[in-house]
Amino acid sequence: MHCGVCRRAATGRGANRRGAVQRDGFAFEQARSFGSYEGTLRALVQRFKYNGFRPLAKPLGRFLLQAAERLSEQSFDLAVPVPLHRKRQRQRGFNQAELLVAEVARLRKIPLGVKDCVRVRDTPPQTGLRAAERRRNVAGAFDVPQPERVRGRRVLLIDDVLTTGATASACAEAIRKAGAKGVWVATLARAHHAHVDV
Repeated sequence: MHCGVCRRAATGRGANRRGAVQRDGFAFEQARSFGSYEGTLRALVQRFKYNGFRPLAKPLGRFLLQAAERLSEQSFDLAVPVPLHRKRQRQRGFNQAELLVAEVARLRKIPLGVKDCVRVRDTPPQTGLRAAERRRNVAGAFDVPQPERVRGRRVLLIDDVLTTGATASACAEAIRKAGAKGVWVATLARAHHAHVDV
């Protein structure tokens, strides 16, 4: 069985009797990904993210839209990217999630909230960290500078890759604490191919 929130296989202590991870495991309502982070999709994401090939934002944005269309909620009040810390964004030159969310917001006609969630702590990269370490690494790393912008709203949170869900959950937690009605996550790829919702 798979979790109805993130589509991971649900076993062990995190599973309830219906085979779903308990709701309090994540701060978001659901997460859906276009595909598995491997092969051609992985190559495209890496070229876009690390080689700065920005024209990929449009086709990748259309892939991302397909993931968003599998979410249980289809009416969103705001589309928000997972933010980079300003130091990391200066180094990279752009935030890939911002380019993706702009495309999804345009296609779905959702108001764009590029600055509605910010990263207030420059966390080390998550690569190579275990799930618990990832959660600790991003705990308290996000803030909503203008809570009235998200209060009572259904927020679509966008990122490129979902691994354990730690970053998306920490970001969603900040948005929910600011008063959002709920947060739903759409990503291009899921790092664990056996659990991706396709």
